[in-house]
Amino acid sequence: MSRVVIGTLLATFVAFSAHAMSTEIDTDGDGKASLAELQAVFPELSEFLFLEIDTDVDGFVNDEEMMIAVETEMLPDIESGI
Repeated sequence: MSRVVIGTLLATFVAFSAHAMSTEIDTDGDGKASLAELQAVFPELSEFLFLEIDTDVDGFVNDEEMMIAVETEMLPDIESGI
């Protein structure tokens, strides 16, 4: 039982953290992050890595893609200061 509760809390925290990150990164408020917006926060981000993160190939990174990129350490979690 406690594993389920901990897992649920962790998933909620990760989802909230990813949303907060994309809101902080999303300077034009369109709900997604462009290459330029991400490079403003992560100057070392290459176009190649951006294209790997953008799994739906729409030219932007959404909350889900951001969460996966942080979980897989493709991007640091700016909320934790890493």
